[in-house]
Amino acid sequence: MLLAAALLALAQAAQAPPPAPAPLQTATAHQPRVIQLPNDAIAAVPASAGPHPPLLILLHGADHRPLWMLHQFADEADARGLVLLAPTSKGVTWDAVRNAEGMPSRDSPLANRLSHRFALSRDADRVEAAIAALEKIVPVDHARTVLAGFSDGATFALAMGMSRAYAFSSVIAWSPGIAIRTAHAARGRKVLVSHGRSDRTLKFGVTCGEIVPMLQSEGADVTFLPFDGTHEMPAEVKDAFLDAAFGAVVGRPARPLPANVERCAGAKADVPGLGAR
Repeated sequence: MLLAAALLALAQAAQAPPPAPAPLQTATAHQPRVIQLPNDAIAAVPASAGPHPPLLILLHGADHRPLWMLHQFADEADARGLVLLAPTSKGVTWDAVRNAEGMPSRDSPLANRLSHRFALSRDADRVEAAIAALEKIVPVDHARTVLAGFSDGATFALAMGMSRAYAFSSVIAWSPGIAIRTAHAARGRKVLVSHGRSDRTLKFGVTCGEIVPMLQSEGADVTFLPFDGTHEMPAEVKDAFLDAAFGAVVGRPARPLPANVERCAGAKADVPGLGAR
């Protein structure tokens, strides 16, 4: 709750006239920190964070609302001691997603294939720069650094997160929308994907029929968790994925992941409370 209150204060300050420049908030044993970084990135450090805390990087959707992403995970950050980092895309959405959304070329099938292939990305550079800037302030644990995203942010997280160029311990995608193949995939990387069966914003069938099979073909250790819902991140799905990526919260029962993810079209949610059918 302390971190959520700090984020609310930041949101209210953003709507008020800009104050005189002030230094970043300093650390205390009982006070959360909200840190504004270059390129409009924002980090949130809960009071529960240890000396080398895990890092959860949250990529926004096409609405370009990094602060909203931080709000969605503030309570989990408090409970787990997670540092949250919300980078921002240069444009309204992430560049690899924008390229893949472009009109197909009738004259160049190669151009069409390349638009759905992740290699170089200025927005990936922005994410890396945000991580580097944060590490100068907070000594986060590289071995427990997870890249996650929702909607367009999920699509970009899968493309960037599967690259061997980035050493993420896990990748999480809540409701992605486009299959973007990674040029040099990190085989064996843990990838967690969820999607609502009734999503009208981004199609469930694309995740199930294109994205998950693509990830499997790239050698990802992929878990797909469908649920009976729309374009959202249900609390039970968030908990299950964060447990898988960081371990269960002390004193709270762990939420298991489904064992069988090979038959995507017939996959069922085995986690209690997800509306399994």
